[in-house]
Amino acid sequence: LYEDVSVTATGVATDRRFFARTGEILYLMLCRSQRANELRERLTKRILNVDAPYDGLIRALQGDVQLARQERAGAYLPCTSHPTFDRLAEDWIAILDLQIPAYDAIPHIVTMTGLHLILYQLQRSAEVLGRDEPITMVCEIVSPKRSVVRDLSADSFQGNNALPQQALERFVRDIADTSEWRAALQSDEPGPNAADVLSKTFDWPDLDDADEAQGLPEQLLEELVRRAIVRHKQHVGKVHATWARLIGLSSRRASRRVRYAPTDRLLKTLVVCCVERRLEFKDFLILLHDRYGLVIGDQQARGFIDAGAADQEDFSDNARRLEERLASLGLLKRLSDSCAYVENPFQRSARP
Repeated sequence: LYEDVSVTATGVATDRRFFARTGEILYLMLCRSQRANELRERLTKRILNVDAPYDGLIRALQGDVQLARQERAGAYLPCTSHPTFDRLAEDWIAILDLQIPAYDAIPHIVTMTGLHLILYQLQRSAEVLGRDEPITMVCEIVSPKRSVVRDLSADSFQGNNALPQQALERFVRDIADTSEWRAALQSDEPGPNAADVLSKTFDWPDLDDADEAQGLPEQLLEELVRRAIVRHKQHVGKVHATWARLIGLSSRRASRRVRYAPTDRLLKTLVVCCVERRLEFKDFLILLHDRYGLVIGDQQARGFIDAGAADQEDFSDNARRLEERLASLGLLKRLSDSCAYVENPFQRSARP
């Protein structure tokens, strides 16, 4: 694993100003999961201590191990525990327990990791905004023509995509409700004192922005919000849309708007990760909703149906298209009693 660098005319500099950094956020999430010890055993057995030919080749090219000269600061994860951490570790364990080569397991791990990091960002945004309801994603199983589900899926994508920026703005503006900020406003020099509060809390203004400290407190706060949003759009604000596309969760296919539309690759990973041997199709839809917030069938979309935003038939058709997709991928079988079962292709031989 190599640290990202920024190559400029003046030289090479490390660039760590992005959400995932160099995998540190993921590492901390896994370490703080309740199943960290179990995961450590599997990673050591399946990947780290395996005498694989590729590992030997890299070892020969690499030479002696070169450790960092000094530890790098900056890794930060505010939650000591979180349900997302536990689900992430559980999915890694489920994939590593499959009887497949480690090289074949890694793509599934990458996909599920991207999904969990997206869910963590969205859930943390909702928590900052004071929303108790879980994150949901209305997924359209791509149909040949425009449908109500497609529009709801696009609305769901846009709503989730806006959450991190809303949370950022709320987080910054909450400083105005603190006793330190109110004391600064009531002081003889409100501008400089308010700047001191912002500097202690957000490390802004810095020495390069010394002139900013001379403004009114309200102007200072608005300028900080503006700069935070500009920076957010360049980095963390891109995580949801970019990663959702890269893991196969979102698409613009046959539409002008981006919406949640899982690809075959993502669907296969979800089956491989979540289905132990086989699972009835309806239970599979419930599992995807409860675990990842994916809304596909009519039972999971009950809120939209009751609100009149869609008919039950719209989501029933959506679920039927998923059933057909899974069957075409060899991941689902319909029995003579009209019961459809989702099957894990790597666990079929283990079924009694």
